[in-house]
Amino acid sequence: MSGLSDARVELGTAIAAAAAPALRVYDAPTGAFATPCVRVHPAAPWLAPSVLAAGRRTQRWEVWVVVGRMDSKAKFNQMETMVSAITLKLDTLQPWSQIIWERPAPTEMGGTLYLAVRGIIETNKEV
Repeated sequence: MSGLSDARVELGTAIAAAAAPALRVYDAPTGAFATPCVRVHPAAPWLAPSVLAAGRRTQRWEVWVVVGRMDSKAKFNQMETMVSAITLKLDTLQPWSQIIWERPAPTEMGGTLYLAVRGIIETNKEV
Protein backbone atom coordinates (compact mmCIF):
# COMPACT_ATOMS: atom_id res chain seq x y z
CA MET A 1 0.00 0.00 0.00
CA SER A 2 1.03 3.61 -0.44
CA GLY A 3 1.37 6.11 2.38
CA LEU A 4 -1.88 7.67 1.16
CA SER A 5 -3.73 4.37 1.39
CA ASP A 6 -2.22 3.69 4.81
CA ALA A 7 -3.34 7.12 6.07
CA ARG A 8 -6.88 6.66 4.67
CA VAL A 9 -7.22 3.24 6.31
CA GLU A 10 -5.80 4.50 9.62
CA LEU A 11 -8.24 7.42 9.65
CA GLY A 12 -11.22 5.22 8.77
CA THR A 13 -10.30 2.67 11.44
CA ALA A 14 -10.00 5.37 14.11
CA ILE A 15 -13.39 6.83 13.14
CA ALA A 16 -15.05 3.40 13.19
CA ALA A 17 -13.69 2.85 16.71
CA ALA A 18 -15.13 6.18 17.87
CA ALA A 19 -18.75 5.18 17.93
CA ALA A 20 -20.84 2.57 19.61
CA PRO A 21 -22.84 0.92 18.24
CA ALA A 22 -20.78 0.27 15.13
CA LEU A 23 -20.58 3.16 12.71
CA ARG A 24 -20.45 2.60 8.97
CA VAL A 25 -17.33 4.19 7.47
CA TYR A 26 -16.90 4.44 3.71
CA ASP A 27 -13.41 5.34 2.56
CA ALA A 28 -13.98 5.27 -1.20
CA PRO A 29 -14.98 8.59 -2.77
CA THR A 30 -17.63 6.94 -4.95
CA GLY A 31 -20.22 4.22 -4.59
CA ALA A 32 -23.39 3.53 -2.68
CA PHE A 33 -23.67 4.26 1.04
CA ALA A 34 -26.29 3.91 3.76
CA THR A 35 -26.93 6.53 6.42
CA PRO A 36 -26.03 7.29 9.12
CA CYS A 37 -22.41 6.99 8.11
CA VAL A 38 -19.04 8.65 7.78
CA ARG A 39 -17.39 9.12 4.40
CA VAL A 40 -13.63 9.73 4.09
CA HIS A 41 -12.42 11.53 0.94
CA PRO A 42 -9.28 13.31 -0.21
CA ALA A 43 -9.55 17.07 0.46
CA ALA A 44 -8.37 19.93 -1.72
CA PRO A 45 -5.47 20.27 -1.85
CA TRP A 46 -4.94 16.59 -1.18
CA LEU A 47 -1.15 16.88 -0.94
CA ALA A 48 0.86 20.03 -0.34
CA PRO A 49 4.45 20.78 0.59
CA SER A 50 4.93 21.38 4.32
CA VAL A 51 7.51 23.91 5.43
CA LEU A 52 7.08 22.74 9.02
CA ALA A 53 7.72 19.03 8.43
CA ALA A 54 11.25 18.99 6.99
CA GLY A 55 10.17 18.85 3.36
CA ARG A 56 7.51 16.18 3.81
CA ARG A 57 4.08 16.69 2.35
CA THR A 58 0.87 17.40 4.21
CA GLN A 59 -2.07 15.14 3.40
CA ARG A 60 -5.55 16.63 3.79
CA TRP A 61 -8.66 14.48 4.22
CA GLU A 62 -12.37 15.26 4.36
CA VAL A 63 -14.48 13.47 6.95
CA TRP A 64 -18.19 13.69 6.08
CA VAL A 65 -20.76 12.83 8.74
CA VAL A 66 -23.99 12.04 6.86
CA VAL A 67 -27.05 11.36 9.00
CA GLY A 68 -29.88 11.12 6.50
CA ARG A 69 -32.39 13.13 4.55
CA MET A 70 -33.40 16.59 5.71
CA ASP A 71 -36.53 15.68 7.61
CA SER A 72 -36.19 15.87 11.40
CA LYS A 73 -34.51 17.46 14.38
CA ALA A 74 -33.60 13.97 15.58
CA LYS A 75 -31.14 13.74 12.69
CA PHE A 76 -29.39 16.90 13.86
CA ASN A 77 -29.14 15.49 17.39
CA GLN A 78 -27.66 12.30 15.95
CA MET A 79 -25.13 14.36 13.96
CA GLU A 80 -24.03 16.20 17.11
CA THR A 81 -23.47 12.89 18.90
CA MET A 82 -21.46 11.46 15.99
CA VAL A 83 -19.33 14.61 15.59
CA SER A 84 -18.56 14.69 19.32
CA ALA A 85 -17.51 11.02 19.42
CA ILE A 86 -15.35 11.33 16.29
CA THR A 87 -13.70 14.53 17.53
CA LEU A 88 -12.77 12.97 20.88
CA LYS A 89 -11.28 9.90 19.16
CA LEU A 90 -9.34 11.85 16.52
CA ASP A 91 -7.89 14.24 19.11
CA THR A 92 -5.75 11.28 20.29
CA LEU A 93 -4.65 10.15 16.81
CA GLN A 94 -1.00 10.96 16.11
CA PRO A 95 0.51 12.40 13.93
CA TRP A 96 -2.80 13.96 12.85
CA SER A 97 -4.04 17.51 13.34
CA GLN A 98 -7.20 18.31 15.24
CA ILE A 99 -10.23 18.07 13.00
CA ILE A 100 -11.95 21.29 11.93
CA TRP A 101 -15.70 21.01 11.36
CA GLU A 102 -17.67 23.28 9.04
CA ARG A 103 -21.30 24.09 9.75
CA PRO A 104 -23.89 21.39 9.02
CA ALA A 105 -25.87 21.96 5.85
CA PRO A 106 -28.09 20.26 3.29
CA THR A 107 -25.62 18.51 0.97
CA GLU A 108 -26.35 16.81 -2.34
CA MET A 109 -24.77 13.37 -2.69
CA GLY A 110 -25.68 11.08 -5.55
CA GLY A 111 -28.75 13.13 -6.44
CA THR A 112 -30.21 13.09 -2.91
CA LEU A 113 -30.18 15.90 -0.36
CA TYR A 114 -28.74 14.83 3.01
CA LEU A 115 -28.02 16.57 6.29
CA ALA A 116 -24.22 16.43 6.45
CA VAL A 117 -21.20 18.15 7.91
CA ARG A 118 -17.64 18.18 6.58
CA GLY A 119 -14.55 18.05 8.71
CA ILE A 120 -10.98 18.57 7.52
CA ILE A 121 -8.00 16.80 9.11
CA GLU A 122 -4.33 16.75 8.13
CA THR A 123 -1.29 14.53 8.64
CA ASN A 124 2.37 14.63 7.65
CA LYS A 125 2.63 10.86 7.29
CA GLU A 126 4.93 9.73 4.50
CA VAL A 127 3.30 9.65 1.06
